[in-house]
Amino acid sequence: MYRGRMGAWGEYILAWACFLGAHVIPAARPLRGWLIGRIGRRGYLAAFSLLSLVLLYWLIKATGRAPFVPLWDAGMAGRWLVNLAMPLAILSVTLAVGLPGLVSAFAIWSAAHLIANGDLSHLLFFGGMLIFALTGLLRSGLPGRFRVTPLRIVAAVVIWATLLHLHPLVIGVSPLPG
Repeated sequence: MYRGRMGAWGEYILAWACFLGAHVIPAARPLRGWLIGRIGRRGYLAAFSLLSLVLLYWLIKATGRAPFVPLWDAGMAGRWLVNLAMPLAILSVTLAVGLPGLVSAFAIWSAAHLIANGDLSHLLFFGGMLIFALTGLLRSGLPGRFRVTPLRIVAAVVIWATLLHLHPLVIGVSPLPG
């Protein structure tokens, strides 16, 4: 995407800067209030969510394009860890009420992937995401209320299966051990 003069590390830094900027700048109460006043709360949340997903995807791709600097090899145990942790993350986001469920899911996702990916760019990516999620948990707290319904459990299973099957197409790596 932005690899011309900057190289892969430059794109990586720019993607991080845009991702963090998109989360820090709108948090300023005057700007957030102004945006909600213009496009409504639902419009703001939809636009913010879409922008966050696009920037997260770019950051993931930039992480993969950064130079490979090996640090450790988690082997099959790392893949198993991720495959055991991801259902917990998905249950957190589908069953917990409010932002703490989403932030907890990001913490679980990033911690498991941090262990499983043993190179510098992924250490910085998943380590940064884990710090980002943990600071979010400090602000929002752990999930305290849950809505457990058959529909939410089915949604969690469908989301898990979809992510598992799309991972090789979207990310370029199969999450399955073996």
